[in-house]
Amino acid sequence: MKTKSTLEKAVKFVNNCKYIFFSKRNIFKKSIFFLLFFLITTFSFAQSENVDSYLTNLENSGQNSKLSHVKHLLYDLQSAVYSSSGEINVYGDQPTVLFTDMNSINSLNTSVSLKNNIEIATIKIEKSSDLNKSIDLNSFSGFEKLQYIFIISEIETSPSVINNLIKNDSSKYILIYKISIGG
Repeated sequence: MKTKSTLEKAVKFVNNCKYIFFSKRNIFKKSIFFLLFFLITTFSFAQSENVDSYLTNLENSGQNSKLSHVKHLLYDLQSAVYSSSGEINVYGDQPTVLFTDMNSINSLNTSVSLKNNIEIATIKIEKSSDLNKSIDLNSFSGFEKLQYIFIISEIETSPSVINNLIKNDSSKYILIYKISIGG
């Protein structure tokens, strides 16, 4: 039994592509190819990045002012809106941070009134049933200054599971996550 080398397989693939694209009779195959390509690129999964990696990348690329600003949003005390299980609490005059849970995401646009200055939304995943819900990024469409969505999982999960929770990603936001079990 003869096995094909990788080079032979690549040559065959290129020849097949030439046949599809340069033959006038293969309009149907071309249409299918472009439709599949469009669907794959359009409906690709959202990509979130580990918060520590994101901060390291900012530092390594010399984006010190952006790094400083993101650290300020993540770690410093500031005016904030807390939306948990449908209850809204506001601390400060012009909140720049939103803290929410998986149960409150779908109602954020209507329930949060002080959203003009929100730059980061922190979403907590607190229990395993939260992994059966989705994070619809359209729920943040009314937050004009929102740049970052920070997902914190307090349960065991993986980056791919977190990415699969995200729906309607238009690449408008920078998605970062942290898996923080027990702390």
